Formats: sequence, structure tokens, C-alpha cells
Amino acid sequence: MTTEVVILNRGAVAIAADSAVTVGLHGRKIYNTANKLFPLSTVEPVAAMVYGAGSFASIPWETVIKEHRRQLATTSYGSVDEYAEALVGYLSSLVQHVSLEEQRERVVMAVWLDLDSVRVSVERTVLDAESAGSSLTEAQIRSEILSRINARISHLEQCGFIDGMSAMLVGREISAAIKDWPAFVDEYLNGLPTNSEIKRRALVMARASLRAAQQSPWYSGLVVTGFGTEQLFPALSHYIVDGVVAGRVRAWKVDGVCIGEEQSAGIYPFAQEDMVATFMDGIHPGYRGALKEFVGEAIDLLIQHFGDQVKGSLSATEHSALLDEMSLARANIADHFQDRLRDFLKDKNSDPIMSIVELLPKEEIAEMAEALVNLTSFKRRVTPEAETVGGPIDVAVISKGDGLVWIKRKHYFAPELNPRYFGRGQGFPNAAMIGVRP
Repeated sequence: MTTEVVILNRGAVAIAADSAVTVGLHGRKIYNTANKLFPLSTVEPVAAMVYGAGSFASIPWETVIKEHRRQLATTSYGSVDEYAEALVGYLSSLVQHVSLEEQRERVVMAVWLDLDSVRVSVERTVLDAESAGSSLTEAQIRSEILSRINARISHLEQCGFIDGMSAMLVGREISAAIKDWPAFVDEYLNGLPTNSEIKRRALVMARASLRAAQQSPWYSGLVVTGFGTEQLFPALSHYIVDGVVAGRVRAWKVDGVCIGEEQSAGIYPFAQEDMVATFMDGIHPGYRGALKEFVGEAIDLLIQHFGDQVKGSLSATEHSALLDEMSLARANIADHFQDRLRDFLKDKNSDPIMSIVELLPKEEIAEMAEALVNLTSFKRRVTPEAETVGGPIDVAVISKGDGLVWIKRKHYFAPELNPRYFGRGQGFPNAAMIGVRP
């Protein structure tokens, strides 16, 4: 994992990224040497940053971005969105380097994850029922399985489907990757009772999972930021790239930001966002949800106490109606509390910070971006959890006039021993200005 921060105002963009990378199937080994931030053009002020998986399929992102930069040469685009679209489009040319075996393994793993999630949830329900002294029948267990599969399908459909990933296309890929579908479902539901309807709906779930714009554990985040040739103010474009299936790149745009009249500044964390959110809001992001839950519990206790007090003076019908009315009011009260808390935190914390960020000079937003990454790194270092954020922090500033300027940049070699390395970019127009290195 990682933490990366992009801060934009009308004058510049500051980008900071840590160097931690977790390797191994079980995430047991962490190195603090990864490069996650790269100039995207040799002639224009635009950069790309990656988080999540360190490669596109089996191709390292560093190779992908630098090859795309080499092919761009002196090509320019009017907007940051166009740079991002060009980079994502370039990935299709790399599909030839992703083997069919790798693509089909991706299919099997995606389907297994969904089935395994259903299995775990249903087995927990079965155990809960047994603990309560009432075992579920096979028919009831099959109903529980179907309920969870259908809920998962509904969720995936709400995410929307990726362009080009049709049901027919992914269906053929599932058939090629999993030769015996009924046996596969039985195996990964691990002995839970099934029937033909469960297996049919599980196949619908598998197709939806491969088509949906929903990230898997193997996804990469791709952030492109800077200035297009027609943009006086900076912008940001954020994509998810999630492997290759059936010869198609699973990629979609998450969001984008354009600084201008309507928005004068922005702070955007990526990957592990909790400490940046805590800094901006003044409380941990999970605290607001917990408070809403606690308020709801307090209201429930009040309803119960009040209901007990007036029960003797009301008929059973009136008492039931009163409790129903108070239960409806409970949701409105909890939502009102949440809204008021959000407005309070915004007024007292994030709005004052943003009012200063929009005025900060380049040096200050660079320092702020680095500090926010370092805050997350420090939190991981002094808590029992794995130090998945750490190592040197790379910091760059992009402005319309100066291009990309490195504030801090690690090297895996001694710079004084490699003078030729830093001269490689001198053949490009404006390469010295924007500080490009291969």
C-alpha cells in the first residue's frame, strides 16, 4: 500500500508519494524503494502517479509510463483529461504482452473471490443459527446462498459496466478459463448445498463481476495531473486500471478536478487516506459513522424507556403506532445529527485550511503535501499495524511557467557517479526546464 497526496491551487500542483511497496502473496515483505511519481511528458508540465498494484498485469508501471512518454515525444494535448485518456489508451497496445494464461488466471481468481465471500457469509449465518440452538435446513441454506448472490449482482450492476466488456465476451472467457462450471461452484462453496438455480445465478454474478467498474484486490490507481496546453489552471484525472480480461483492459475513470472559477484549490489523498482525512476534518473518518451509530442506539434506548412509561395509558394499537412513529423519527434525528456534525467540521476545520491553501505559494504546497504523507507514515510507524507507508518521500511541483520541478527525489544510485544519466533528457525541448529524467 501507499499514501500519495496531490494539492492544487490556481498557481501550481504539488505531488508527494511515499516509497513503500509490499511484495509477496501474503503481503509479508515491505521495501521502501518504489518509484510512484513520473513526468508524463518531456515537453509539457504534466505528471503521472500510481498506487495499488505496482504493475499493469506483469509489466511494471515505471516501464509503462516511460515507454508511453518516449512515444509521446513532443506530442501535446490541450487538457489533462486528454493526457490521461492517451495513457489509458496506450495500455491496449500492451495487451499482446499479457498471456492468455495470465488473463484466465485473473478470471478464475475474480470468480473465486465472489464465491468465497458468499461461502464465508453463509457459513457464519449457519454457525450463528446453531449457536442459537436452531439449525438451518438445506433449503434454508440454499435460500441464504441465493440471497447473497442476488445482492452481489445488484451491487455490481449499480457500479456500472466497463465499455467493451459485454456479457457475451466475458461469458466466453469464463467458459475458457473454467471448464466445469458446476463442479467449480460446488468446490468453492465448500460443501454447502447447491442446486441448478444457484449455479445459474452464480454464473450471472461471475459475468457481472468481470464487467463491472468495481476494483479487485489487484487494481492500480492512476492519477494524471498538471496543465494541458489550453489550461491556465491545473487539473487532475483519476483512473482505476484492473488488469486484462478477454484481451480488453479493465479501466475506468473515477473522477476529475479542474481548478478555476468554481473551485480555487483542492487536497486529494490516494490509497491510504485516513490520516489526511483526519487532518482535514479534525476527527478520524470512521468516527462520524460511529457517532451516528451511537446516537441511534441512544435514541433507541430513549424510545424504549418512553414507550414503557406511557404503555399503561395507551391502548395496544396506540402504543404500537407511537413506537412506529418514533422509530421513523429516529432515522431523521440520526441523519440530522450527521449533517450538523459534517457542517461543523467543515466550518471549523476543512474550510479554513482550504482558504489558506488557495493562496499558498509553490514552496508551501510542496511542504504541505510532504507533511501529509509523512503524517500517515508516522502513524503506521507508532502503531502495531504493518508499516505500509514509509521510506523517502518524493515531492514535485508543477507550474505552468516552470514545468515539473523535483523538490525531493530519491535515486537507487549515487548521482555523482552517473553524470551521463542526467544528460539523457537534454535532447528534448525544454527538458532542462521541467527536470525530466528517463
